[in-house]
Formats: sequence, structure tokens, C-alpha cells
Amino acid sequence: GVDFDLRKNINLLRERGMEISIILAPEHGVYGFENVYDRRVYHRDGRLNALVYNLHHFTVPQLRYLVRGADAVVFDIQDMGLRCYTYISVLKLVMDALNGNAPELIVLDRPNPLGFLGVDGPYLRREFSSRHISAFPSTFMYGMTMGEAARYYRGEFAREVRLRVVPLDNYGKDTLYNETMLPWVPPSPNLPTYESAIVYSAIVMLEGVNVSVGRGTPKPFEYIGAPWIDPVSFCRGLDGLHLRGFKFRPIYFAPTFSKYSGMRCGGVQVFYVGGRFSPMEVSYRILAYLRDNYRMCRWERFGGNYDIDFLTGTDAYRIAIDRKTPFGEYEKELRREKKEFNRKRKKYLLY
Repeated sequence: GVDFDLRKNINLLRERGMEISIILAPEHGVYGFENVYDRRVYHRDGRLNALVYNLHHFTVPQLRYLVRGADAVVFDIQDMGLRCYTYISVLKLVMDALNGNAPELIVLDRPNPLGFLGVDGPYLRREFSSRHISAFPSTFMYGMTMGEAARYYRGEFAREVRLRVVPLDNYGKDTLYNETMLPWVPPSPNLPTYESAIVYSAIVMLEGVNVSVGRGTPKPFEYIGAPWIDPVSFCRGLDGLHLRGFKFRPIYFAPTFSKYSGMRCGGVQVFYVGGRFSPMEVSYRILAYLRDNYRMCRWERFGGNYDIDFLTGTDAYRIAIDRKTPFGEYEKELRREKKEFNRKRKKYLLY
């Protein structure tokens, strides 16, 4: 029942004297402010004089049909450098649709805000891939810009994509975003500052358990807690983990939406204080502390599956925490995967 007849739509608007472009929008929309998926397949944006299509509604064949008459598809989206962030899944979707298809893909490269943290986490296992959350075949943190990721995916999986990457000037892989002198334009409502984006890399894993990560508060991903947590003891416990690069303070907060909406939660505010760290280690140790010290803490499940398994791309992370495996021991299992991924991606790097 979905109308994909672009010719009909475009001709109708051109009859009214309008020149029309096609925009393919990711999860948070063209302007990055939407907190929920747009239920419309497409709509007309009067300010941009364009038809905006919501990529969350498209399969690969449908997207291939949508762009079949285009000369080129220009990809200009700010990534976060994490596999679970849906924008890298959008890149994969677009490249799968253009594989062996006529339009050229032009990727306008942008900095990786978390590039300084390098490669981290497990490689995606096929049984835990998902359409939006874990689709891109990489380690959890892949240490590439969007342009480099496109080169990697074309070279390893989609060899018939006509790809052109417009690279960045004066950029290095260890460049911090605030050193680029570019303004921070939030890629979503939940990442309002560069600091929140850095904290997000570690705290996003807590969405796999029944705690609030601050969605619906002024500090998304910088507040974590639940109604059954005492903030002072929780803060004392996290301080005792001596997590490199992080400090905490006890707080109460009440989300206006998402988990525990309208309820008072006890928890902590998370502060990033600088330096390199392993997001996987920080999240692993916080989750292990929650599971060991709060009987109310449980893994979230959807449709019989554990959310955390799709966030991490593996069930080994969750199993290791439940077995009380020290992170150092679990991390040894990741070294082979990280080494192999680093070997593959090396020839696709631009910076």
C-alpha cells in the first residue's frame, strides 16, 4: 500500500512550478531533532523544496527502485564511530542498494568524534545483526570516518558500488572534534554536546538493562539511575571502580519520557574528565557492578532476545558478566577479533 511512484509525485509538483530534490533522511530526520521514528514514508519539505523519504521504511529493493533514475547519491551524514549508532547502518543500506546499480555514491567525509579512541569491542556475529542497531560488519568501535567506512565496506562486501569519497583537509585520526574548530551540530536530540557524545560511547550499553540513561532529561547519557537506586551508595560504588577518564556525582532526576517517565530516579551524573579509555571496559565494569549489587537489575528483553546482545553484536559480553568474569580475562577473547579487523581496515584508511 506504499506509493513509491516518484515520477507521479515529482511531475505533480513540477506542474506547480517547483524544482524538486530527493532527500533520504536517517533516524532523527533531516534536522536531527526527532526523538521517534517518523511514521511517514515521505513528506514534502517546503523550506528545502524537496521530497524527504524516511529510510527506516525502506528495504534494499525498495531503495534501489527509489534511486534508480538518479545520476548520483550524495551521502552527507555525521557519524559517531559506533556500530550501534544507526547512521552507519544507513550507510550499509544505501551501499547495498547501489551495489551493481547505476548511480554513483559520493560520500562527503566528516570527522569521527570518537576516532581518538581507536578500535574497541567485539566483531559483529551474524546471528546478532539487526536492521538498525547492529548491521555494519565491524567491531563495536571501528575507528574510521564515514568515508573510510564506505571504502572498507565497498572493498570487502559491496565491490560493485561506484564510490567516490571527498576527503577532509588537515585531519588526523587522533584529532579531537573540538580541535577541528567545527561547530558541534547535535546528530540527535540525545547528544547535545561533544562531551555527551564521548560519554555515550560507554553508557549506551546500559540501555541493555532496566536503568534510565537519562533520555527525557537535560543530560541524556550523562544521567544514569533507577527508582530502586540510592544515589550516594551508587556513586561510592562507581568511584571505587577507578574508571579511567570518568568521575561521578550522586543525583536524583525524573525523565519526561522513555524509561521511568515521571518517576524519581536515584543515580549519578557521569563526567568525562579527559584522556583515552576503553568504552567496552567502562560499560562492562559498570554493568557488572549493577548486576552484582542490585537484585532489581535485570537484562532487558524483546521478543525473547536480549537487547544487550544486539547492542554489542554478541552474547559473549552478557554471558561473561553473568559469570563474573573479570574484564581483563574477557578482553583477551576480543584481541584476535580486533587484530583481524585492524588488518582488514588498514588499507582503506585515508588519514
